Amino acid sequence: MKKAIYVIGVVIVIILAVVCYIFSTKENGNEDVILNIQELATKIQEQDVFDDTLEQIDKETIIKNYGFTEEEIVDAVSYVSTGATSEEILVVETNNVNSVKTKIDTRISDRAEAFASYLPDEVYKLENPTLIIQNNYIILCVCKDSAKMNEYVENYIKDIREA
Repeated sequence: MKKAIYVIGVVIVIILAVVCYIFSTKENGNEDVILNIQELATKIQEQDVFDDTLEQIDKETIIKNYGFTEEEIVDAVSYVSTGATSEEILVVETNNVNSVKTKIDTRISDRAEAFASYLPDEVYKLENPTLIIQNNYIILCVCKDSAKMNEYVENYIKDIREA
């Protein structure tokens, strides 16, 4: 009888531990999120935080612009400005977050240096980009209102978690 009570107690403790883990993961936002990167990039592009018209570029151009390798990138979507502004969007699914993040940082830094000499008013956008990492996704948005864009992307991800 004591053994049965002990086993039932252990099972209850295990169940409680699993339930607590699941709820703590959801509350902390650590669960896996699957993003539709094309949809997210398009929705970002439609927000009122850009001075320029952004055009979508193909994956090969994205890889070239950022110096990514084919092995690092699962998929990527990017919109870039006409060149009159520093604005751009990148939503990437990657196999190597650290390497891709480093290459994104390098591109931002290089562009800030380039814009400083011919369009210095655009540098603030590059100095304060939206850059969000969610699991194996990286979302970059260079725009005039990064606080608004941060909030938008975080709410988008939150909505996906809750769906």
